[in-house]
Amino acid sequence: MPSPTGALPPLLVSRGIGLAALGVAYLIFLATALLTAGGFVAVRHYLVISPNRWARDYGIYACWLITTLLIAIVLENELLPRGSATTHYVAIPQLLVLLGLHAWIWRRQDPWLVGLGASAAAATIVMTAVTVLGTRLHGAAYGVTAVMLAILLTLLWRQAVSTKHGFLTSSIYIGSKETLDATTAPQTPWLGLPQWVALVVASVALAIGNSLLKGAALEAIPAAEVATQSLLQLSTTVSVSAIPAAGYWFMRRAWMPELTRFVWLAWMVVGFAFTYGNYLSRWS
Repeated sequence: MPSPTGALPPLLVSRGIGLAALGVAYLIFLATALLTAGGFVAVRHYLVISPNRWARDYGIYACWLITTLLIAIVLENELLPRGSATTHYVAIPQLLVLLGLHAWIWRRQDPWLVGLGASAAAATIVMTAVTVLGTRLHGAAYGVTAVMLAILLTLLWRQAVSTKHGFLTSSIYIGSKETLDATTAPQTPWLGLPQWVALVVASVALAIGNSLLKGAALEAIPAAEVATQSLLQLSTTVSVSAIPAAGYWFMRRAWMPELTRFVWLAWMVVGFAFTYGNYLSRWS
């Protein structure tokens, strides 16, 4: 009797892309689509979505989050020994659809589009939980992504969503509309003291976490190593952020707007590179 994976190239099978895994992924995709459709109908019937700035930010942050998970999937499957990856290539098609929806939200904040993207994100969270409970196709990266996506949905609900009754009694759209005549605060090429304090604290915490990930005991972590790793991350973040900020200045003779958010995005990317590198080194 032929093997159920015989129809697929060994290169795919060695990466966990077998017929059984593809079948499970297909069923999960169909179930997610059905849940998305049901959630979208409920959103259109009961809720009002304000196309404000947070709706755009939700699309931006969700795109970064999903892209990070895609990078994690590739790194695990290509750098770890075969069969030890906890993330799976078969999840990529569904993640690409979710990424495309949120990239569209990033570009256009139509209420129906935001509702569709949020419904798809909520359905993905539900199916992730069901999959973790019912199969072995799970990994820490999936769980972290689902939790972060749930946090983004919660913030979206607070900032841009209301029930129809609430919208009629106190419009969230009017309260969140940008005032065209408002004075724009001058942009600066540096961060304020609170932002620097937060960056330093976050970098130190991540350096400690990386040492723990390497297997070191908390009381045995050298302070010099923590300081070196945190300074390395801070300097790399500053370098990554300085290049587009300087380019923006030379092109427009003005400092880059929303520089603070860009610095934090750069810090997350740099931190992910350091942390995931330690993770792969530990399990390889």
